[in-house]
Amino acid sequence: MTTILFGCAAAWLAPRAPPPRMAAPDIDWQQGTVVSNDEVGRGSRLLRIKSETSLNYLPGHILGLEIDAGKGPYTVTRATEDTFDVVYRVLPLGRKTPSMAMLAPGAAVGFGGRFGTPIAEGIREGSERVVLLSTGVGVGPMLGYAEAALAEAAGPKIELYAGFRDRADVCCGEELDALLGPRFAWTPCITLPWACTAAMLAPLAAEPEQGRVSRVAPPKIGATDATHFHLVGNGAMVKEMKQGLLDGGVAEEAVTTEVYFNGKAEPDAAVVEFVAEQLRVGRSAPVR
Repeated sequence: MTTILFGCAAAWLAPRAPPPRMAAPDIDWQQGTVVSNDEVGRGSRLLRIKSETSLNYLPGHILGLEIDAGKGPYTVTRATEDTFDVVYRVLPLGRKTPSMAMLAPGAAVGFGGRFGTPIAEGIREGSERVVLLSTGVGVGPMLGYAEAALAEAAGPKIELYAGFRDRADVCCGEELDALLGPRFAWTPCITLPWACTAAMLAPLAAEPEQGRVSRVAPPKIGATDATHFHLVGNGAMVKEMKQGLLDGGVAEEAVTTEVYFNGKAEPDAAVVEFVAEQLRVGRSAPVR
């Protein structure tokens, strides 16, 4: 099992709670230039940076990003030989992201390091199906992984359940809709009611469902044979889904995770049991 404990809000470039102080990793900082910095959902942006040297990033790698407001770790959404994308959430009272949101094309930024395990490399060998579960901008690297996997002539079927607080918060919806097909399906999971505002928003080809990822996804997962699960986002969701999957009979090596924030959250026992029970039901249901 590959468990990544970094994320968009991880604190490896700053102390946590003394003592002891947490040392920052050794990074060989490089120069990059902003290509674009576009909104991809309310409060979420996709930053594309061009490098002066060749890159070797894959969706799910973690790197350090340095701007005037400071340094921090971010997860790669997608990358080419000389560019990489990062989807990030703008926190109005945050220390870095308001400044990041102001970065214009041509702005200089620093970046470096390559940490963690990219999503594709963490998938258990022989998996015929990959189920992705995310909250918020955790959907970013999953988008990049799906794009790369679907570009191959053969590969696993991919299902994505992406959780957002409000319908307006859905990010990268247009890009995910473009991937819909025989090998890819996705479901936006909306926590808050959206009926009053949905008519004012751009329609999605994927049908949104009401509820948290941990409530919407489990009844739909069904049989888990030859299935790999990758979880990214809020620590509560990641821990609850992971424990529920394990309790429901999924092998530990078939679950990989990355926590973006709320890493100290304790899993809700009721949610864990709901997930596990739904998997047991799905596994015992007759094949049609």
